[in-house]
Amino acid sequence: AYNEEKTIGATIQAVLENGYPLDKLEIIVVNDGSTDGTVEIVKKYKGVTLFDKSNSGKADSVNKAIKKSKHEFVANVDADSYLKKNALKEIMKYFVDEGVGAVTGICLVKNRNTLLEKCQAMEYVLIAWTRKSLDALHAVFVTPGSLSAYRKKALKDIGVGFDKNIMTEDMEIAWNLLRYKWKIRMATRAIVFTSVPSKVKSWYHQRIRWNVGGFQTLVKHWS
Repeated sequence: AYNEEKTIGATIQAVLENGYPLDKLEIIVVNDGSTDGTVEIVKKYKGVTLFDKSNSGKADSVNKAIKKSKHEFVANVDADSYLKKNALKEIMKYFVDEGVGAVTGICLVKNRNTLLEKCQAMEYVLIAWTRKSLDALHAVFVTPGSLSAYRKKALKDIGVGFDKNIMTEDMEIAWNLLRYKWKIRMATRAIVFTSVPSKVKSWYHQRIRWNVGGFQTLVKHWS
């Protein structure tokens, strides 16, 4: 979380109320050098571990949190994303197959007020069903930060975790897992809602990042 005081509380609440047994759930919030009230909000939640650190970006933050985690599986949830009930249970079902290294859910748009937001809402539905088609071909090529879970053994296998030098670290790690012959699945009943850009400028910058990161990933994994 970096300056997510407006959303972090609802994100944590959605995880706590998701229906996953709390005695088997470890929640770590990484504060990546926020300058707003993010830390104060996180501290209000009992049973949540706060990892407060200087700003170093998402990939580095997630890598450090994974090292601190105690369990065999880890799930990544963005600080502006909200899990639908039982999403974690649904996503974990796929790990019965020991060849599965990662599982992602369906990401839908939460804010649908402006024309730009509504267009993105339709786009995200199309992306979800396209990704499910790729799941049938064992070709899911991105594990979005809004909601994805990983087998720690698979992350250790690829050796590097999330790449800090790639703009789309959630795409690069998926390519890396596929490179090492790990399966990536998509759980259609694991639904998460996320906040999308409401201004053209922020939407434009997001898409530039997606495309540059995709190109970086392609170059790195050209072979």
